[in-house]
Amino acid sequence: MCGISLSLVLCSVMLGLLGMGPAAAGQAGMTGAVEGEVVSYETGRPVPGATISLPDEGLTTTSRRDGYFSFSEVLRAAKPYREITAVVTAPGFGRWKISGAPLYPNDTLRLHAEMRTMAFDHQVAPPTARSDQQAQASPDEVTHNTCTGWDYQLVPPPTIKVFISDDGVSREYDFVFYVTHVLPNEWITSWDADSLGAGAIAVRTYAAYKTMSNHAYSGGPGCADVIDTSADQIFDPNYSTAATDQAVYATWGSILYKAGGLFLSQYYAGSPGQACAPVQGEFEGRMAQWGTQTCALQGKLWPTIVTTFYVNSYWNYLKNLILNPSASSAGMYPWLGGSGTEFERLSGTGYEGGWFIQQKPKVPGTNSTLYQHRAFNGTPSSQYHAEVALRCGTQNAQACTVTIRVVAFPATGKEVSRGKVVTVPRDNVWRVYEFDPSAHGITHKFARLSTVTTSTINVDAAFLSGPFGGP
Repeated sequence: MCGISLSLVLCSVMLGLLGMGPAAAGQAGMTGAVEGEVVSYETGRPVPGATISLPDEGLTTTSRRDGYFSFSEVLRAAKPYREITAVVTAPGFGRWKISGAPLYPNDTLRLHAEMRTMAFDHQVAPPTARSDQQAQASPDEVTHNTCTGWDYQLVPPPTIKVFISDDGVSREYDFVFYVTHVLPNEWITSWDADSLGAGAIAVRTYAAYKTMSNHAYSGGPGCADVIDTSADQIFDPNYSTAATDQAVYATWGSILYKAGGLFLSQYYAGSPGQACAPVQGEFEGRMAQWGTQTCALQGKLWPTIVTTFYVNSYWNYLKNLILNPSASSAGMYPWLGGSGTEFERLSGTGYEGGWFIQQKPKVPGTNSTLYQHRAFNGTPSSQYHAEVALRCGTQNAQACTVTIRVVAFPATGKEVSRGKVVTVPRDNVWRVYEFDPSAHGITHKFARLSTVTTSTINVDAAFLSGPFGGP
C-alpha cells in the first residue's frame, strides 16, 4: 500500500511478467460479468428505472425497484483485466459515467452509480497512476481526533466517515461498503482467495482502529475517520469486484487483536517472491502484500497468513460470518428480531463470558425470531456450518423447542431455508447445538442464521461459517 508502493510493483509485473497492460480486447475463453446498483448521491436511496449501458459492448439494461441491475450476457475478459466503460442515465439526474473499470477473468465487476444533479465522470486510476503514494501514519501515532468514536472493539462500527478528496467533503458510508471498496484498490484482485482474505482483515482492522476515539483523520464539524487516499487507504466507491467482496464477507466476523485490542494494521507492497515470513527492517511489523500471495501459493490459509505478518496477534471468533456471538460487546446492531419478537442483551452467566441475549415472543405462544443477515456470494452447492449455545429457563412451562435456520437469499426470487428443530431441556443449563444444512441449491447474495421459538430462551456463542479459500 504505502511506503514502497504496490502500484510500482504492479506496473512492472502486469506489463512485464504478464506481458501486457490492461487489455483492450478479450482473450479466448476468458469471460466476466457486470452488475451493480444505482442510488441517489444525496439520499442514498435506490433509483429505479435507470438506463445502464456498456457502449463498447452495445448492451443496455434497466435498474430494478431496489436499484439493482445486471447484464445477463457473458462479457469478454482478459489478463490481467479488461477496461470497461459504463454510462448510467435516469430522469432528474445528470449522466454518470465510469471509464477504466477493471473486469477480471472469471469475476464480476460491481458498479455503484451515485446519481447527482450534475453529470459525473470518473476515471478509474490504473496501477501506474498511483506511483506517488504517501506512507501511512506511524503505527504509534495517536491523532487526538475523534470522529465516529466507536470503541466497541469486538464489533466493527456500522458506519465510517471518509474524507473524499476530490469533493473536499466528509461523507458517511456503511462500514462493509467502505471495506469492499478499498480492498480491490489495495490488493491484486486476481490473487489467491487466501491472500485476499488476509488483505480484507488488514483493511478492515485498520479502518476499525481509525474509527475509535483519538485515532481519526480529523475531528470537529465535518470530521472524517479516514481520507480516501493512500495516506490511509485508497477508497473508490464507484466499483468493487465479486472476488474481493467475497474475501471481505467471508472474514467479516473474525476479529483480530494485538496487545489486547484492535491495532493500526499497516501493510506495504513488498515485491514478487516476497517471503512468507514476518517483515524485518524498515517495514517491520507490517503485512507485505506480495508476501500474502507467496503464503497462499504455498497452501497457507488466510488466518495463518495474517498472524504470520502481524506477529503476536490473535483471533476472536475465527472464521465466523456473524458478529458479537458472545454478546460481550454492547454494540448489538448486527442482531435483529422478527415481527413479534422481543430481545435484549443481559448481564449474568453467559455460555461465553458474562453476557447473553434473551429472546422471547411479544405475545405468549407465538413465534419469535432472532437473526443476523450477512452478505455472502453463495453458489448452489455452498455448504454452511452453524452452531449456537441455547439455554431454556424454568420460567417456561416445558422444554423449549427451537428451530435453527440457515437461509439463502438470491439477488432475485425466493429465498431457500434449511432448518433443524432442537429440544432444549428446561433446566437453565447452556448447551451447544450444531447444524450442517444441505446445500440450498441456488446462487445467493446473503446468508441468514436465525433461532425461532415460542419459548423464552437465552442465546449465546452463535457461529456461522461458509466455504472460502483453501489450498
